[in-house]
Amino acid sequence: MKRGTVAALVSAALVAGLALGTLSIAFASGRGVAAGTAPGSGAGIGAVVRQAGGTIADVVAKLTGQPVADVYAARADGKSFAAIADAKGVSAETLTAEVLAARKTALDAAVKAGTVTQTQADAAVANMTSNVSAKITSAAPDTCTGAGPGSGAGGGRGMGRGAGAGSCGGAGCVNQ
Repeated sequence: MKRGTVAALVSAALVAGLALGTLSIAFASGRGVAAGTAPGSGAGIGAVVRQAGGTIADVVAKLTGQPVADVYAARADGKSFAAIADAKGVSAETLTAEVLAARKTALDAAVKAGTVTQTQADAAVANMTSNVSAKITSAAPDTCTGAGPGSGAGGGRGMGRGAGAGSCGGAGCVNQ
């Protein structure tokens, strides 16, 4: 074969390999990512729950007939969600059951809409089932800003994305 033909074939093979490799990486990074989200951003389970009114504060407000702002004010005073609900005659057990039901309903709708997979929803429900009781009975910490986990709590480190302002995210955060 002529030298030019060999060079052209080698170049074509390298370009094809590069193109296939890029497509493979793009395909692999898109697995398990919900529609409308960027790779690496997760399924947005928290957003699904918040947008559907499934936060603990939303459920406390609904069950007790008070505004969500009043629930947050009581949290800021150091009261647990359970104490806020109990003051209005709602038990911690009822609150836990209602929070889980609201979140499961929101996740079922998200699965139906294709926002999250059934596997992701099942994992989220299992996680919530084991953690919601502790969140309901814990008092808000003094340092809670309501920013939640990862909201700048890294002191501004992390590829330039963190603002370094968050200080909460634990089980007692006001805005859970």
